Amino acid sequence: MPRILIMNAGTAQMSGADLTAIQLSLAAKSAWRSVWFAQAGDLIVSPVAIPNDLLHYVGATLRFDPSTVLVLVPENAHETRVLSDFTLQSNTLVEQLRRHIREKTHWQLCACYSTEGVARLAAMLGIQQNGDDFALQRGPDLLNRKSHFRQLATSVALPLPGGCIATSSEELFRAVNSLRLETGSVIVKLDNGAGGVGNVILTGKESAPLPGARETRRVLWRSFDPDALWSEMTTPSCKTVVVESYHLARSLFYLEFEIEENGSITYVNSGNIRLHRSEDRSERALVWTGLELPSDLSNEQYSTAYAHAYRFVELARTLGYRGLINIDAIFSIDGRLLFNEANGRWGGGSVLHSIADRLLGAHYSHSYVISSVRNVRLNSLRTALDYFVDEGLLFDSIHKEGVIPLAADQEAGTVECLVIARDRLVGRNFEHRLLML
Repeated sequence: MPRILIMNAGTAQMSGADLTAIQLSLAAKSAWRSVWFAQAGDLIVSPVAIPNDLLHYVGATLRFDPSTVLVLVPENAHETRVLSDFTLQSNTLVEQLRRHIREKTHWQLCACYSTEGVARLAAMLGIQQNGDDFALQRGPDLLNRKSHFRQLATSVALPLPGGCIATSSEELFRAVNSLRLETGSVIVKLDNGAGGVGNVILTGKESAPLPGARETRRVLWRSFDPDALWSEMTTPSCKTVVVESYHLARSLFYLEFEIEENGSITYVNSGNIRLHRSEDRSERALVWTGLELPSDLSNEQYSTAYAHAYRFVELARTLGYRGLINIDAIFSIDGRLLFNEANGRWGGGSVLHSIADRLLGAHYSHSYVISSVRNVRLNSLRTALDYFVDEGLLFDSIHKEGVIPLAADQEAGTVECLVIARDRLVGRNFEHRLLML
């Protein structure tokens, strides 16, 4: 069945209405890497143009004819770089889609984020899907807010760090002063900030940057100013923060599931979340290196995390959500399992899993380790391909190992890559060679 792929990362539902330049850039990059979901006959609705060389390379690697894929970029998406609900329901776009889908009887609509606008677009096109009624009432927002996660997770007894929800600077002050006593540090999270960019860690001692936040900040608790932090953290569209005790992590990982249209739950993948210290020692956040699938949890750790996460996914199914859902968690240095958040949308590992599944088979995680490496210093897809061929790094479909460039950011002069290897040691060797660039 052909699909309409809606690449609506970076929407107001995901990141709030007050998007920063960094968030807009990330939305564009998400669209480019999401081209790897494409199959023959698909139709892509993207906020940015998809480079022809990227689409042809995707087709060559995944073995389908890229000329059968149509890409539509709505006119008013060029400047914003996001597909808003308003854009998705524009008369021009709806008519373009109608003209194209008349050629085939049955279509499936797949969106990064199942918004109200996506559900209304599906109805306009006559594509009825389970989960649309939930989306029409903005139900998926429940699965993409830090505050709602704590509320829902508590109802199914997920292990959580101590925390609470604050809707004023006074509540923020009380929460910080109470929760800091547990570990000496707290994390303050903007309710609808994606990718950790809305989080700040407060600690009473000198500390290197810590995972999970855009900044690790030493504070003198006696002179802590809640009003200043409240003004800094909140935005006109979001006046809610979550405050939690901060626990140092031994393992950072996620679990991803898919709730099918018929309500069945499928386990998709798990992965390590990897970060490293910036070469710029003045940088106040860790650099996200990428993901590594499958996670390196022990069997006991994995079983425990899976059982808890599955209960949360069952709750999401009961509520009416359909689609991909990923849940972040840690094992702390004292061995505690703590869940951080859930995201009812395509996750960072969704594309990686899709590529590995198509190239290596459904059970690839039994025999392979795949990882993403961001910010490889090559300025175009063509340059990357030429270099990887010369160095013997490019993925070999016969030996089924090597590097696949996912997308290039020419403004930044970097490429994101996928590494496929038979074990973690070989994969790390590939990554080392990439990062030495």
